[in-house]
Amino acid sequence: MKEEAERSKEQAASAEEAASKAREEATQYKGAAAELDKEKSLVEADLASARDAYRGMKEECVKRKIARSTAEEARKKACEDLEAERVSSRSLSDDIDCLKKMLLERELS
Repeated sequence: MKEEAERSKEQAASAEEAASKAREEATQYKGAAAELDKEKSLVEADLASARDAYRGMKEECVKRKIARSTAEEARKKACEDLEAERVSSRSLSDDIDCLKKMLLERELS
């Protein structure tokens, strides 16, 4: 009986030691989990910031495409207007030459 009590006492001490180690490990795991949670929050914040930056760059890209398209349209219109002015100018020049010839013919006749 004394041996049984001694064995029981040793088992209790061994169980207490195992429980103590388990509590220490649980505390370490809780600390690690808290650190991971902090890192997760930082990564989520970085991700949100990166998404905002990407959204801003995408909006800027669209605005530039619109501006480029608008500028291209304006350039085409300006070229068309310039060509129309050239045609008109040639026509006026031809009309002036014709009038000069007519005046010259009147003066000679």
